[in-house]
Amino acid sequence: MTNYLIQLLLVLSIIGCATMSTEPSGKSSRNLESKPSESNRIESLLMDAERSGDKKASRLKILAASIAVENGDTEQATKILDVVSDPFVDADSSRIYLLTRARISILEWSPAEALAFLNDQHFQSIALTQDLQIEIGQLRSDAYRLGRSYIASARERIYIDNLLAPDEKVQNHELIFSALLEVPAVSLGNQAENAITSELRGWLSLAAMTKQYQNDPLRQLRELNNWKKLWSNHTAATQLPASLMMLSRVVREQPSAIALLLPLQGNLGPFGRAIRDGILAAHYEQRNSTRLRIYDTTNSDISETVDRAVSEGAELIIGPLSRENVTALASLDLAVPVVALNRTIGAIGNTDLYQFGLAPEDEMIQVAEQVSREGFLKALTIAPQGDWGDRNLAVFKSHWEALGGILVEEARFFDQRDYSDLVKSLLKVDQSQQRSKELRRIIGQRFEFTPRRRRDIDFIFLLANPSQARGINPTLAFFYADDIPVYASSHVHEYSESRIDNIDLNGIRFCDIPWKLANTGRLQNEVHNLWETSRSTYSPYFALGIDAYRLYPRLQQLKEIAGERMFGATGVLTLKNNTIVRSLMWAQFRNGKVVSIPLVLENI
Repeated sequence: MTNYLIQLLLVLSIIGCATMSTEPSGKSSRNLESKPSESNRIESLLMDAERSGDKKASRLKILAASIAVENGDTEQATKILDVVSDPFVDADSSRIYLLTRARISILEWSPAEALAFLNDQHFQSIALTQDLQIEIGQLRSDAYRLGRSYIASARERIYIDNLLAPDEKVQNHELIFSALLEVPAVSLGNQAENAITSELRGWLSLAAMTKQYQNDPLRQLRELNNWKKLWSNHTAATQLPASLMMLSRVVREQPSAIALLLPLQGNLGPFGRAIRDGILAAHYEQRNSTRLRIYDTTNSDISETVDRAVSEGAELIIGPLSRENVTALASLDLAVPVVALNRTIGAIGNTDLYQFGLAPEDEMIQVAEQVSREGFLKALTIAPQGDWGDRNLAVFKSHWEALGGILVEEARFFDQRDYSDLVKSLLKVDQSQQRSKELRRIIGQRFEFTPRRRRDIDFIFLLANPSQARGINPTLAFFYADDIPVYASSHVHEYSESRIDNIDLNGIRFCDIPWKLANTGRLQNEVHNLWETSRSTYSPYFALGIDAYRLYPRLQQLKEIAGERMFGATGVLTLKNNTIVRSLMWAQFRNGKVVSIPLVLENI
């Protein structure tokens, strides 16, 4: 998922001088409360429009709509513009109309539509002042970015960079750089070789170097210094992105000794060993001088183990794994930073405790946000009985309703061989069949009848493991719900599932970690060759270990730089209140295969 700090920057750039900001919403717009003074101004303009001739009325309505967008009320703005009789009454009104329409399209996640407005032929008759060139360039960049055309997005901002004031260039450079970092390093390198302008080539090579060495800060610093020598006159050299400005400090503050606190025996042993092996693989890949010492937490007191690790020279701790141990650490006065591999119970915090793990809560939120972006409103949920289902369904429900969504109905199940009764009742097919029986009884005749399912839902959220989903998904199709989109979390996708097993999962869209959906690099291939379990249920824990080791040098960057991200094996990582939040990839089962799919609706 683009992350939401970056999205917030985009939205702030879209609404410009507005005093209220809004995040991009789904196509069914979520209204925000306008300032009373602005609402009164809109109402006054519309009243004046009712008393005016057509041309003046058009001008007043267009101005009112632009104010509504600044207030974040895209629904009101759209309604006003839809009744404008002549949007191109003069050059000034044409400009405001097209820019307002473009802003609405971007805020409602319709980037192709936004670009159509920005490319409208009426702009050819409008004098393109410097401010207007900047405004159009920024909106085009934001539209391209929402459509996943990241290099095009960066290119638009590069074009307008020399028109900006020095203080405006700081944010512009951050947005150029963050867009380019969405592109794989190999693609960036290839694009740099073919770039037409030296300005674009310099940015592409800087981003390619950053992505290529993101997991090795010392090597990245050396390559950055080489880049600055080669591109000393480049605009990025005079105003580096904030993360690169911090790079010397990142290298200087790396710990010389790290303690790994992991369970190596007992029920959590297989997970702890997978994390340990992932950490070791990442450590030996970098070949640095940092010392690692492993402490088995299976039967130890976590407080005593931490004290022992610190007394033996640890400058940073990775672990523990269990929620109980992580929660216990949150109440301690920690002598060194701790990157815990789970989250505390009750969201307890500690300034020296960084909570990182494979929290399913991240996935529940991401599913809700993705479905909202696609414009769906009415949800039906299916989840297992028990604490796990309760906890995760509660997170989904809370976030979905906060986004303006409606939870029409939810169903709970136990592990079972036949889900027919559950699905038939949930889709109200049984009621349709009962009505048919009653009608036959009344008229006393038999007739041909096809049962019907309910029609008041837009999508189904299925919280289930692969075995459960293989029973539920075909049953949904059997009872006439094959046209309803089904979304799921990563729990529906096992790394080792065969194509035959996946046939019954066809159509399900789900989010998962890059480690399971893509080739994340040479280290992943080496891990697969060394450990057979890295392609099993434990595969996410190998990825967690790799990311935990690669993460610790970047903590201060994530903490101090708004919108900073790390592209990891477990997702795109950001830091919020000392908690690492993962943004995952999306995929779909098609003909028994797992196929990656874009995060947004429209391609540009």
